Formats: sequence, structure tokens, C-alpha cells
Amino acid sequence: MFLAFQKKNVINAGLILFIVSTIIIYAKEEGIVGRTKKNKKGCTCHNEVSSNDVLVFISGPDSLQAGQSALYAVTISSSFIKAAGANIAASAGELFPVFHDLKKLKGELTHTSPKYSSSGKVTFQFSYTAPQVIGLQNLYANGNSVNMNGKKTGDSWNYAPTKIILIVNSKF
Repeated sequence: MFLAFQKKNVINAGLILFIVSTIIIYAKEEGIVGRTKKNKKGCTCHNEVSSNDVLVFISGPDSLQAGQSALYAVTISSSFIKAAGANIAASAGELFPVFHDLKKLKGELTHTSPKYSSSGKVTFQFSYTAPQVIGLQNLYANGNSVNMNGKKTGDSWNYAPTKIILIVNSKF
């Protein structure tokens, strides 16, 4: 009887551990925020250090009027990319997803699931609305390149160069 009780506890503990680890892995597949140069944390869930093999760029207008919105994109490329994810943040202003491949979480944008590459690239589009304050604002991004094996091995990430945007007076 004692052995049966002990075996049942081991099975229950194993089941709980499996469920918890599945939830953690699943949550990360749906994106994570706070991993850009704004927070200086990096995407350590894919690898401990950034990789120069992963190229991440933010494209879009270099200046906006106060309160104006514009489309921007984060492009991730790598020699071994199968799929990718992103985290996008702004120093001020508002970020909005354009398609269902990004979602807003804690004021930042993150991927809803890994997005498969086309010709070695993955692009996420988003909208940025400038704040009402004139001056310089920054857009930050982090991109990861994943091989979809469910492990860190073979996954890499890197920061995008900070995109500096000049916010000008809207009265001109």
C-alpha cells in the first residue's frame, strides 16, 4: 500500500512538472516583452547572448509630426532562419499591431506565434503614433531566429539598431 501511494505521488509530481513546463514554453512561443535595448535584457529564452548572424532592422519614416501615425516594419534575417519572433518598444508614443502576427502587451508589441520565413526573412509591420511632445524619440526592437525544434539549440537573437525619430511641431 505504501509503494502504491508513493508511486501515485511520483506520477502526480511528474504530471504537474510537465504541465508547468508546457505552460512556460507555450507562453514564450506567444511572445514576450521587455527584451529590447530599452530594457537591456535581450531574448535569453532563445540563447544567452546575442548573435551577429541575426540581422534585425527597423524601417519607416525618420520624422513625424506630433500626434501623427505612420507604418513601420521590423525585418529579421539570418542564414539559418526557419521562423522568427519580435519584441518592439518605444521611448514614448503608441505602438499598434497592423496584422494578427503581433499583439500589444504592456505597451509593447510581441509576436503572437513564430512567423515562418520567406526567402530567409521575416517582417512584422506595425503602426507608431508619435507623442505630442516635439524632439527625438526612439523605437527599439529585438528579433529572434528559431529552428522550431522546441529547444534553445540552434536559436539565436539580436537587437535592432535603435531607430531615432524626430518629432516636429504639427503646426508647420
